Amino acid sequence: MAEDLPGPPGSNRDDRPGQRPTEPPRGPAPPPQPPPSAGQPGGDQQPPGSGPPAPQPAAQQSGWGQPGYGSPPGPPPTEGMATAALVVAIVGFFVCAPVGAIVALVLANNAKQRIEASGGRLSGLEQARAARVIAIIELVLTAIVVVVLAVGALVAVNTSGGQDESVPVPTTMSAPRSMHAGSFSS
Repeated sequence: MAEDLPGPPGSNRDDRPGQRPTEPPRGPAPPPQPPPSAGQPGGDQQPPGSGPPAPQPAAQQSGWGQPGYGSPPGPPPTEGMATAALVVAIVGFFVCAPVGAIVALVLANNAKQRIEASGGRLSGLEQARAARVIAIIELVLTAIVVVVLAVGALVAVNTSGGQDESVPVPTTMSAPRSMHAGSFSS
């Protein structure tokens, strides 16, 4: 490779006086400068020629780039609809059971489909399942309450029959007796 360099034979390109070497000269590094004390004037200034501060190792840098090669990834984000379904199911249990349960069922089913379609990028399947269970319990309890109220209303109406049995009701109307006593005969 040295034979391919232009110039007289035996000369090296790095030895020419007008050319700079391609590699920095290797020599002992200058000793580090102690930090100036806070009470001295010019304590905030760096001495000339000290250069920029040394870069930090990759493990100490914050906020830039991807996590290190060997670091474990964080948990996947939770699907918002799964959380909403769980909240609506719980709140709907106390506020308006059948409406809250139906809304929670719709949200939970949509969340389940989105989580399964994400391929593991979203979590929250357990929340969606819990919302579905609570919503189904709400609907079953609402149905039981409606049936009990309907049966109670039917029993109450059929027992009384619309009439009070203790008061006799006349079946035919007749004229009072006082009218018959003073009748005119001719």
